[in-house]
Amino acid sequence: LNPYLDEVCQRLSAGAGEDYAASRGEYLNGLLVADLLGFEFVDPADIVHFDAEGRFDAEKTQDSVSSRLASTTRAVVPGFYGALPDGSIKTFSRGGTDISGAIVARATGSDVYENWTDVSGLLMADPRIVENPRTIDVLTYRELRELAYMGATVLHDEAIFPVRQAGIPVHIRNTDTPDQEGTIIIREMGKTPPSGQITGIAGRKDFTIIALEKTL
Repeated sequence: LNPYLDEVCQRLSAGAGEDYAASRGEYLNGLLVADLLGFEFVDPADIVHFDAEGRFDAEKTQDSVSSRLASTTRAVVPGFYGALPDGSIKTFSRGGTDISGAIVARATGSDVYENWTDVSGLLMADPRIVENPRTIDVLTYRELRELAYMGATVLHDEAIFPVRQAGIPVHIRNTDTPDQEGTIIIREMGKTPPSGQITGIAGRKDFTIIALEKTL
């Protein structure tokens, strides 16, 4: 890693911004994991695009990721960042690695997006308030987004958009206890909803949601 660390130091000394510094953990970890597994390393700076104002360019990114990963069967793609048109690094908001995973899942036409984290799925309530809350076995994209807006932060709320458009289920799993089932997020429940009337409970002070939905 010494050459890569030297490069990081040189670019920081030359005035690379906060986003560059914040992204180097993912970058260096990606290099290590790729080397350990013998997989190809793909730098998100080459395939995840933001416009000049810092807005994520979903369409251009979709094309770049699909084209780049079509030529490889095993790759490590770090999360959390991409690049502006001038090549400088731009990061997503905190937890943005979830978004990166969803982008890659959609671009590769994956059957499922497995999101490995430090909890065994999404809990029905905040464990700091409710003792031993149950894990939600299955819920919809819409339910997850509403819970995420209100403070349930297991998965970044913006990670829903890429997989929802492609109808790809999300499976939240625990890295420390991989034998546990976790939580599955799907498009819709179908005709037979799961038992129980309450999916989950979340709340945030001084927060109001106004939802507009077009009906035909």
